[in-house]
Amino acid sequence: MPKLTPEQFQEKHARRLKASLSDIAAGVDRVTVAPGKKAAAKVDKMRSRLIASIDDGTWAARVGGVSLEDWKSKMKDKGLGRISAGIDGAKDKTIAFAGQLLPHIEKGQVKVEGMADLTLEDSINKMTTFVRHMAEFKKK
Repeated sequence: MPKLTPEQFQEKHARRLKASLSDIAAGVDRVTVAPGKKAAAKVDKMRSRLIASIDDGTWAARVGGVSLEDWKSKMKDKGLGRISAGIDGAKDKTIAFAGQLLPHIEKGQVKVEGMADLTLEDSINKMTTFVRHMAEFKKK
């Protein structure tokens, strides 16, 4: 049997994956445990493998292996087209997050409004107070 070229392999892979969307959806429906829950149960495994990949240089090679031009090209050609659908899909999550974040910001603003602001040191103190306040924010 003749070998496939890399281009033929990719074309076949893409064609078959696109034809499998209904099978993939059915597979998603058969999942009984959230994948994130299963992943969270394996935190020790993730930590050990991540540390090993850092120690052996794999992590640095992978994250450092994308050139600036390649990243820009992929971001513009592939990533930008996904932003609209992503932000639309995240609408409810964004609203829920803002519902937690905005009151926290307001509390910080109230905290610094009454502080002195006559000198540079006063301004620095206001700024650091607000930064420390914001560092306390934890999404629920």
